[in-house]
Amino acid sequence: LGLPRSRTEWPPHQKNIREGSWFERSHLPIPTILKFLIYWCVEMKIKFILEQLNITSKTATDWASFCREVHQEILIWRSGKIGGPSNVVEIDESKFGKRKYNRGKRVVGRWVFGGVERGTNNCFFAVVENRTSEVLLSVIEEHILPGTTVMSDCWSSYQCLSDEGIVHLTVNHSMHLVDPDTGAHTQSIEGTWSAIKRGLNGTNHVKSQFDSYMAAYMWKLKNSTADSRMESLLNMIKEVYPPRNKDKRKLKKKKKKKGTK
Repeated sequence: LGLPRSRTEWPPHQKNIREGSWFERSHLPIPTILKFLIYWCVEMKIKFILEQLNITSKTATDWASFCREVHQEILIWRSGKIGGPSNVVEIDESKFGKRKYNRGKRVVGRWVFGGVERGTNNCFFAVVENRTSEVLLSVIEEHILPGTTVMSDCWSSYQCLSDEGIVHLTVNHSMHLVDPDTGAHTQSIEGTWSAIKRGLNGTNHVKSQFDSYMAAYMWKLKNSTADSRMESLLNMIKEVYPPRNKDKRKLKKKKKKKGTK
């Protein structure tokens, strides 16, 4: 791009557009970063991205992790509640991990409890230590608005929901996929589990990054088109890494100088 190599090479009347922004610490050209974000939004294969952008596998992995961390910050750590009066939220829990010795029914991994709001694709997911009534109820109170109609299977831990003033409908999966009397079903959340597990299958994600992978899926679920994903991602980046103005940068530099004395 013919950019100056250091800040001192910039002419006095020009400004480094990276300074004070989330581009500041990256050595990649800005057009390359933006192209990566576009490819991320349309879910291009990593091999294609490496060839098109002429970057290393490590660089691509780092930027993918960066994108997931932004999703995690907004969708998990800053997420609001879903549902509300006249709205339906399906809830369910699923275990993520690998079958021990690749056979049998025992899965070694972690339990994830989640909910999907019908008609909006608003959702929440939370890693839980166990599936007791106390744990699941605390997650529900944190993520679901009062007055919501909650649909679930007949798992015993959900029996306390009616006592908490929640409109609770169940479906007995051993008898029906859809309850013939109430129409209750959990097909949306169950389909979500299947899609997430397909997406995670074959990836080398580590335990510490599990929440970020879940957040990335939440983001894809909420934003189904490439345009909406790109707009959403840029807004998330702007919220997590707001540009610093010149005065704040000067103040930060002064504090650093004082600390070195």
